[in-house]
Amino acid sequence: IVEKEDMIWADLVIPSPGIPQDHPLFSHAKRVLSEIEVASQLMRGKLIAVTGTNGKTTTVTLIHRILETAGKNVGLGGNIAPPLISLVKDDPDYIVAEISSFQLEWIERFRPDIAVCMNVTPDHLDRYSNMEEYVYYKLRIFENQTADNLAIINYDDEWLTAWTYEARLDGFSVKAEKLDCPGACIKDNSIFFSDTADGPNIPEINRIGEGVAEDMLAAALVGHHLGIANEVMEKVFMEFKVIHHRFEFVAEIDGITFIDDSKATNVGAVEKALNGINNHAVIILGGVDKGGDFKQIFEASRHKIRKAIILGNQAPRIEEEINGITPIEHAQSMQEAVNKAYSSTEPGDMVLLSPGCASFDLYKSYAHRGEDFVKCVNTILTNRK
Repeated sequence: IVEKEDMIWADLVIPSPGIPQDHPLFSHAKRVLSEIEVASQLMRGKLIAVTGTNGKTTTVTLIHRILETAGKNVGLGGNIAPPLISLVKDDPDYIVAEISSFQLEWIERFRPDIAVCMNVTPDHLDRYSNMEEYVYYKLRIFENQTADNLAIINYDDEWLTAWTYEARLDGFSVKAEKLDCPGACIKDNSIFFSDTADGPNIPEINRIGEGVAEDMLAAALVGHHLGIANEVMEKVFMEFKVIHHRFEFVAEIDGITFIDDSKATNVGAVEKALNGINNHAVIILGGVDKGGDFKQIFEASRHKIRKAIILGNQAPRIEEEINGITPIEHAQSMQEAVNKAYSSTEPGDMVLLSPGCASFDLYKSYAHRGEDFVKCVNTILTNRK
């Protein structure tokens, strides 16, 4: 147990990101710094840092694989294991870091050579007083950048386009088929860079439309600015398998596709999943509330959603927000939810686990929840044999 005396004697306190900034013990500390602040000051390599509500893990994984495939000496850490400080000993030439808003609360001079923000949608509103405060901490990733650095943002995100940046600015868009500003976009399932001649720079990218288009665009822009050959990035994208529990294919039964998107722990992640599908879906929702409104995203995708199956302690709130937009059923367990979803589908449909909530009411983690979903789908398969 940490006591007041433990704070008083220490010259520097490096808190766990899970401890809120307003914890009373911090008032007794001489100095408090984030672990990413300390680590970044001890490494000499080029720092590529990625934040955003959704897509961070996939994007840093792609960037790391691109640099690794290109033969670069590169390390990966931060909010994704391992901690950034663990890379100090090897001091790689390139450091790819996933960064959360919690980690940015205690920075002073943290300054990525390339900083990326994927998107900002409501999340962690149980920790921050409002959306504006959450956005402020997310965008601290750009705070210390200068004209010598590069900021990469999602041009489709109004929170990001309204911000002021000191660094050189590039962006990506999944909505525009052509950009009149520095960046990259997608047309005909291919990536186009706005600073090169007409014609696809990375053609026929696999999995565009399956929830990772933004991630590939951001990773491609980073690689482009680091001088990585388009052929290298194309190879990485074509071979890429999605992150475990992030829009992950589980099975197809009677023409029904089952997708595990348990890593979707906020409403923005649900929106990203729904934007990436073209078929009808029965969606399984629910868990521990992290703030955010389901109504808007369900209205925008109502033509895709055949039914919502709700479980977990936030079921009443979710039902209130989406009632009248889509048919609703409740479930007391994942098996019941999967069975109800399956019985509500038609060939060509999708059963999508995209909860929009944390998992701690029924599960140890989002991974545990996803594993239970897979187990329940496999039970249907077994019973059909």
